[in-house]
Amino acid sequence: MRFLKKLFEKTVPKVILGIFVLLFLLSVFVFWGWYIKQINRGFGLYYVYQGDKAYKAHKLEKAIQLYKKGLEKYPDHSLARCNLGNIYVKYEDYYSAVEEYEKALEYDPKFIVCRMNLGIVSAEKLSDFDKAIREYQTIIDTKRVTVHIPLIFDSVKSTRENKTIAWYNMGIAYRGKAMLMGEKSHASNEYLEKAIDAYKKALKRKKHSYNINYNYALANHILGNYKEAGLSYCRAIEESPMAFDAHYNLAILLRRLGKLRESQEELEKALLLSNTQLDPYISKYIFDIYSEVTEKSTINEEFKTTQRGVAPESQIKEGMKTPHIETDVIENENDPLGINHLTYVNGKVVVDSEEADKFLKKSLGKCTAKKIFEEYEEDTLYNGRYDKDF
Repeated sequence: MRFLKKLFEKTVPKVILGIFVLLFLLSVFVFWGWYIKQINRGFGLYYVYQGDKAYKAHKLEKAIQLYKKGLEKYPDHSLARCNLGNIYVKYEDYYSAVEEYEKALEYDPKFIVCRMNLGIVSAEKLSDFDKAIREYQTIIDTKRVTVHIPLIFDSVKSTRENKTIAWYNMGIAYRGKAMLMGEKSHASNEYLEKAIDAYKKALKRKKHSYNINYNYALANHILGNYKEAGLSYCRAIEESPMAFDAHYNLAILLRRLGKLRESQEELEKALLLSNTQLDPYISKYIFDIYSEVTEKSTINEEFKTTQRGVAPESQIKEGMKTPHIETDVIENENDPLGINHLTYVNGKVVVDSEEADKFLKKSLGKCTAKKIFEEYEEDTLYNGRYDKDF
């Protein structure tokens, strides 16, 4: 009995092991392709990992080579394909970038970031607005399982933000398509309406965005919806007082409506901001428009005073008082370093740059023209959208 027990204990494990070996060899024979795929996937993941390291280190040529090796072994690695597309964008090889983005999306259709990149490159680099609009619409229509774990993970918020960005980018694509249709054509107006609708949907989700408010205003401005354009420029200014674009465009709109004094005020702000951002070309362009508006405003004021029987001001004018910032260094016995920086904003002394920024934001963030557009009737002056002078 003991002999049989010992024999059983010795032979049974060997038999079981032998069965497992035979089954493994049989599975290798039957599923040979699957095993080869797993081995290749392992090598592919290694090359992709090395490519990621090179990408983060900004060694782009090396990253391209490693990603390509990895994708030869593991072709459905969608993240590696998307990263490869991003590198091609840096090299301005946009067609190769689009090809990689599209391949990535074949393997992972819900890869939202990659689809967003595809839309942006298609619209902004290749002017393929129809393709971009389709990609943004796909993002908006994509339904994903959302998870919300307080303080840990919130896919609800990220999904909402992605759709907001998609609506915003769709608005930009429609505006770009409108510009291709020719100024004030029926097709152009139709696409501008679609752009405005897309911006509205983005604003419902993110109403305090400077970019969305600004581009919404711009589309309305081009279309001739001056009231909505003016109010939206004001909202953009309130959100980001230091961005000169909204100040400048608001000034152009006010000039269009004959509000020269208010236009002059906004041009002064735009000129101040362009000067602080050290862009002489933009400053020179704005200054020329400022000079033109100032001249017209002066003529109008003198005409009005003459009409009222009041003598016009002296023909000898002071130099144009454009707002500016100057920094001076003065000696100060109370300063332990021996010097103290003073900043002059419109002639007022501001002690440090942080205080200067606060001063500027407060003064530039006031949209004094807002009341004009609140009271403006769209068809009283220029028949709205069909004006030719923009």
